[in-house]
Amino acid sequence: MLQEAISEKLDILITKLESLIETQKHNIKATSEWMDKEETMRILKCSERSLQTLRDEGVLFFSNPLGGTKYFYRRKDVMALFEKNFNGKI
Repeated sequence: MLQEAISEKLDILITKLESLIETQKHNIKATSEWMDKEETMRILKCSERSLQTLRDEGVLFFSNPLGGTKYFYRRKDVMALFEKNFNGKI
């Protein structure tokens, strides 16, 4: 009985989390086509060094229109990488 109650509550929690994740995906996609470093790191939950590795290895397309240290990333590429590697844990 207790296990069934816990299982039901976990199912409800999982459903709510999945709904929240989908809502956030739509909110993120609604903004501009390009993202800066900070927004990209926030979505991918990675460090600046990890982001550089993704650039260096060609995993994540980037643009450096002004030269220097300001990089931009295509939102669709960042979201595709996020979805490919998202394991369901928050």
